[in-house]
Formats: sequence, C-alpha cells, structure tokens
Amino acid sequence: MSGEYEPIENANQTDFSEKKEQERSPEDINLYRELDKFQRVDRIEVKRSFVAAQYFRQLGRENTRYLKELTREEFLDYLQQSKEYVSHLSEDELDKFIRDEYPKRLKAYNAADWYVGIIHPDEVGVWKGAGGLPKEWTYGSLEETASKINQDEKGGITKRAKRAIPRIRKNLDLIEKDPYLYPIILPGGTMGRNYKGFQPMKGDIDDGNMRAITLTSSGKTEFTAYIGLKHESTK
Repeated sequence: MSGEYEPIENANQTDFSEKKEQERSPEDINLYRELDKFQRVDRIEVKRSFVAAQYFRQLGRENTRYLKELTREEFLDYLQQSKEYVSHLSEDELDKFIRDEYPKRLKAYNAADWYVGIIHPDEVGVWKGAGGLPKEWTYGSLEETASKINQDEKGGITKRAKRAIPRIRKNLDLIEKDPYLYPIILPGGTMGRNYKGFQPMKGDIDDGNMRAITLTSSGKTEFTAYIGLKHESTK
C-alpha cells in the first residue's frame, strides 16, 4: 500500500486551495497549517476506521485485558479480518457499535465535517493520561508528550505504555500508511482534554492516541490522520 491517501470508499473530496491567505478570518489563526491540502471524506469512512481498530484489539486479546504481542503475519491477518468485518456493516450498524461504547463519541463524529490530511505533532493533544501515562505528561501537545517519553529517566512510563509503544513501533511502517489505522482527531475541546490545566489545541486525538504517540516519539514530524472540523472552520 502506498503512502498516499487511499479512500476506504469513494469520497466527496474537496480541498481548500481557493481559500487565499487574504480571505481568511481572524479565527483562522486556530486552523491547521496544512488545511489547504486537506481532502474531504465521507463520515462513514471515519466510523469504519474507528470500529476496525476496536475490532482489531478484540481479536488479539484472547480473554486478556490487553492486546497480545503479534508477529508480522498475525498483525496483517488481524488487520485484514478487521477490514472485512467493517466492510459489511451499514452506517446504522457502525453507529450502534460506537454508541454502545460511548454515546458522546457518536454525537461528536456526526457533528463534524471530516477530512484526511497531514498533521503536525505540535497542533494536537492526546487524551488525559493516554496509555496510562502520567496525567501531567498529556497537558500539552502531542509533541510535548512524545518528548517526555523519550526523556524519561525515572520510570514514569507505565507497564501499559512500555508494552504498547514497542509493539506498535514494530509495525509502524504499516500503521502510518493504512487509512483504517489513521488517528482520528476531533476539534479541540470536544472531549478527552476538557480538564483544568490542559492546553487548548487545534485538535484532540480521539482514537489512535498510542499510534500517534509512537509515530512522534519515533521521530515523525508529521503524519496522516482523519481530522474533524467544526462547520464554521471550513467556510
């Protein structure tokens, strides 16, 4: 699979190339640097990506709390099974899966306009205490969180993160290129970071926090993601 965006199904693709610098409003200071290159995608693609990732995790748990360590072959097999699973689900069925886990997430997904594009780690933040990390490590941007992980000398990284990051890193070349595994980012302040002390960001990573952390802590200065924007952000 190439590193270029490959839609899960035909999408109504739109870009922002006609939105010239002088036409932008003062509110646009909070918009992403690569906004002009974002491509519009159908909302169902984002839902499929989310459900596929959850299904993948379930396949590998084998009655344990966390995903087991996978060989390359197992990873590819689980990924294919997950894609096949979601390919047969209607949007209503995807909605039920998402609603049953967390109703607020479905509401947020339905309220956003969705795009695929390049994100820089200093533009977004992760969930509070993502991966069991110390809460204060997640106050700022994804870039800052990854930096704290790389500089950790006192063992602040929990067993969960210590286990997850190396395992994700083993298949990072696959993860960063597959649309079903792109991180999903909601407008800043939607959920996951609405707490005192947390820095407001352009976007909050909803799903794929550990994937994004691993990408960034491995030296990636940008990555492809699904980005939800508030309606007024695209005018």
